[in-house]
Amino acid sequence: MLKKLFSSAFLLMLSTLIAKGFILILNILIARYTSKDVYGTFVFLRSTINLFETTFSSAVNPFAVKESSKESFSRVSVLAYGVFYAFTALIISTLCLLLWSSSSFLRSLSSFDFLTLQIVLTVVILISLTLLNGYATSVYIGKGKGIYKVIFFSTVISIVLSAAFIFNTYEDITVEIALFYMLIYQFTDLAIKACNVLINHMHVLKNIKYDVLFQKTKGVFNTIKPVILGSAINAFIFWFVRYITANSESGFVALAEFDVSFQMFMICSILLNIICNIVLRNLTKLHESGSNVKQLLVYALRYMFLSCLLFIAIGYFLYDYFLLLYGEQYTANLFLEVTLICLFYSIALAFNRVMVVMNKTYQLFYVALTSAVVMGIYILAVTASAESLAISFSVYYLTSCVVYLYIFSQIGLSND
Repeated sequence: MLKKLFSSAFLLMLSTLIAKGFILILNILIARYTSKDVYGTFVFLRSTINLFETTFSSAVNPFAVKESSKESFSRVSVLAYGVFYAFTALIISTLCLLLWSSSSFLRSLSSFDFLTLQIVLTVVILISLTLLNGYATSVYIGKGKGIYKVIFFSTVISIVLSAAFIFNTYEDITVEIALFYMLIYQFTDLAIKACNVLINHMHVLKNIKYDVLFQKTKGVFNTIKPVILGSAINAFIFWFVRYITANSESGFVALAEFDVSFQMFMICSILLNIICNIVLRNLTKLHESGSNVKQLLVYALRYMFLSCLLFIAIGYFLYDYFLLLYGEQYTANLFLEVTLICLFYSIALAFNRVMVVMNKTYQLFYVALTSAVVMGIYILAVTASAESLAISFSVYYLTSCVVYLYIFSQIGLSND
């Protein structure tokens, strides 16, 4: 079962592993060649970028995959997601710059005095590139295995160019340079995918009626509006728990210690997302053929649960060696906490994709809101530390699973 799933997307899995491996090495270099405070500062800025990326990758990308996976997909509908992302990136970038320019308000939010114009501009550009890159990848995934080679080659080329710059600067890393590493990779990766689209699909773009595209974009927004709101709550609470920790005593040190263990979850979550998007493609076809809720759940859960167990088993043997890569200064052992996060996350992810296929958008909002409230209450009730941060993520995904189960039980009863 798993063999068939992995073989159908070997290049996609390989490119994901290579990309994540590169980001992992980048984090290790920053951690080893800087202090915990500098690495913790980088972690906080990276989480700020993820605040926006997670909002839209969790909410919009599955719908983009679903739309491009349909047998009779509409090119205008797929492109409408791209237009939506472009406008969103522009609005977010403008708001971030306006917020930073209001220095008095910014000082009231925190005591962070490291936010120079160079850092803010780099973060703003990274947010835009990351959003658009996520959209492009989602469309490629939805189109199927024949196009995975584009993702693979764009990943390899981006890493080679980034590595050339890193090789000459890794001994003098600052927060600005660390962010610039990410910028080179994201820009190159997106540029290659965009060039491929322009070369191969220019005739489609020329024939699109822009009034129809505008209406489709409005339709996209109306469809996913509740999901975006729920995902925004989700992403904000993930950022907020880090913000609370960063503003505590030795906050950036705690962030750094938490992040080295959390990287194991990040590797697992990205691979699980790739598998889940492939599962989503098949769930879409099953739903269109008339499968009921129980059949969709069984299909999604068996792949996600077994995949998660496989990744956890591999992580068990590699965790101690993985931690040593960051240097002797990092000794926090959070494998149990990370394992629980992975397990609850995989189950919640399977539930989420079934909801997406069934267009239960408002239910997704209720799940995100409830989980965020519970996670927020927990983090405010405990002492800020690396362990508390890790447990708070387990609390979030466990709450999500419980709420999903309740919703599906109600859906099942209504169908009966």
